[in-house]
Amino acid sequence: MVENDYIIIPTKDVDISTEKTQDPPKYGYGVRHVQCILMFMSYAIGYVARAHMGVTIVAMTNRVTSDNTQIIDTGPLNNTREINDSSGFVAIENHESGIYRTYDWPKSTQEMVLTSFFVGYSIMTFLSSMISQRYGGKLPLQIALFVNGVASIISPWAVAWGGWKMLCVCRIFQGLSQGGLLPGALTLLANWIPVSERASLSSYVYSGSGLGTVVAFQLSGVLAYSRWQWPSTFWMVGVICLIGFAVVTIFSAATPADHKRISEAEKNYIMGNHGDGTQTKPNIPWKLILSSKAVLATFLTHIGCATCYVFLFMQVPTYMYAILKVNIKESGVLASLPYISFIVCCTMFGCVSDFLTNRKIIKMKNVRRLTNTLGSVIPALCLILVSFTTNVTLAVVCFVTALGAHSGAHASWVVSYIDLSPNYSGVLMGIGNGLANGCVLLLPVLVSNIVTDVTNQTQWRLTMFVIAASTVLTNIVYVIFVSSDVKPWNDYENTKESGDIALETKENGLKTKA
Repeated sequence: MVENDYIIIPTKDVDISTEKTQDPPKYGYGVRHVQCILMFMSYAIGYVARAHMGVTIVAMTNRVTSDNTQIIDTGPLNNTREINDSSGFVAIENHESGIYRTYDWPKSTQEMVLTSFFVGYSIMTFLSSMISQRYGGKLPLQIALFVNGVASIISPWAVAWGGWKMLCVCRIFQGLSQGGLLPGALTLLANWIPVSERASLSSYVYSGSGLGTVVAFQLSGVLAYSRWQWPSTFWMVGVICLIGFAVVTIFSAATPADHKRISEAEKNYIMGNHGDGTQTKPNIPWKLILSSKAVLATFLTHIGCATCYVFLFMQVPTYMYAILKVNIKESGVLASLPYISFIVCCTMFGCVSDFLTNRKIIKMKNVRRLTNTLGSVIPALCLILVSFTTNVTLAVVCFVTALGAHSGAHASWVVSYIDLSPNYSGVLMGIGNGLANGCVLLLPVLVSNIVTDVTNQTQWRLTMFVIAASTVLTNIVYVIFVSSDVKPWNDYENTKESGDIALETKENGLKTKA
């Protein structure tokens, strides 16, 4: 076939007609749902390990108990004693390790501890996507859970020995290992989920981040005041991670073809929607990926949404403690409420998106536009509103609304990576996530330079305006350039003999219906 013949073939029409003739019968509950539960569990556990630090660091640097009893540091090993014996608080003395001590870390140091996770995360997310592309999505999940388990367990001793720098090292290792969590999960979703269930099951899996955050905030808020104090949070998180690692190792599979007990009917239902099924391919068409307007627009809105989410994720506990005057135990509870909203709304957005597209009520591209706009504009408005109030109830309502609406992203740009290229979705996510987290690393610099006094609401307001503006602007770019068509380079290995020029012409010259 000559190049000109290749270019003029109406590939989209051919794909649609073939898809109609090859669609297998619908298949109900099956192995793919079990795999989604395992992905959901892995994602939730990953976020438990990631999110608890926002509350735990307040306990590590706060010298007041739940009933405002002051704790005095009596020496270099922080052998603590209690001022008010009637409080019920048990201060534990440890003359050997001093792991129960509290630390006098300024806001800038706390920001470095909180950010250290994302240093490792941003470094490894792209490299982990390459692992997912070559070996499938299961291995990155295993690495993430195992490393996070070990690093969490040793963290209290590490910080007692080396201070905040060693805690940063532990968090960097956790971030490095979790760099593969999102690309791995997306690669698994691309292999396991048919097109008709893409938004609903993907949103369900990613709602695990909300559950993990809720558990983390609740767990760290309660354990900070337990007999074993803040170190017990690290130990509990470590045990949960190692249990998750064992479950994924035993029951998860990278693809339907690798699963020993899946039925042929379900395998045909999953893979039939893609003809030969989604395949992880080692040869990646970098030039074509990085020149696609739809891909670049998705990267950009990924950056905007991630910056907004991480700001809420990292700063809400501190904001509640410093501005709203909520104590650490209550802040763990109140800071969890937005993520409960996130779980409910995330699943709802996915189900409604699939309903609208499967019933052909709204075109898929327009559904992606709608959900992304809701997930960007509403959180931006809530951030602006919350910066003008000190009312705890109103602030919590704003945070709940913001996180609930933000979950629309999981039915928009997150799914767009699979829409554009099921075969290379893990790589696309890895690139986007690497860029997003590179920008996230600048977030603490922004916060620490603007918010020099955590009790100054005006400084917080300026920061929130900047975050809101970036979220809205990146959404506008996504709405203009979004696409729901599978790109020609998705089958790059099968068509590269026709030349990159032909693929570029199809990418930029042919108009297809969305």
